[in-house]
Amino acid sequence: MQAQRVRELIKADFERIFCIGSALSSNIPANTDDGVHVLIHPSAIQTAPLLPGSDSADGTTTKSSGLDAYVQDVMTVPASLAGLPALSVPGGRGTDGWPIGVSVVGQWGCDELVLSLGEIIEG
Repeated sequence: MQAQRVRELIKADFERIFCIGSALSSNIPANTDDGVHVLIHPSAIQTAPLLPGSDSADGTTTKSSGLDAYVQDVMTVPASLAGLPALSVPGGRGTDGWPIGVSVVGQWGCDELVLSLGEIIEG
């Protein structure tokens, strides 16, 4: 029950920031200039970690833990918990040469907008 309450709080936070009402909400607000149509943020806190035991660019062997990979996904969790359409697309390269992911999150029912913007970013 506690997890469901937290999930509802996360959904309510997203409701407050979008200027487009959710198609699932019984009280859909009119579109206003307050709020955003989509959220754009990094998909991860850093570029992809090397596999355990892999040689890095400087020739040293890395020892990454399973926790490192889990922490990388923390940026994608809120949209998933809220049940919102979201995608991650390549948005450039980091200083280490690895791709940087960019997440696009939209309001429930705005899948086409999220996909269109993702296509623009990827291009």
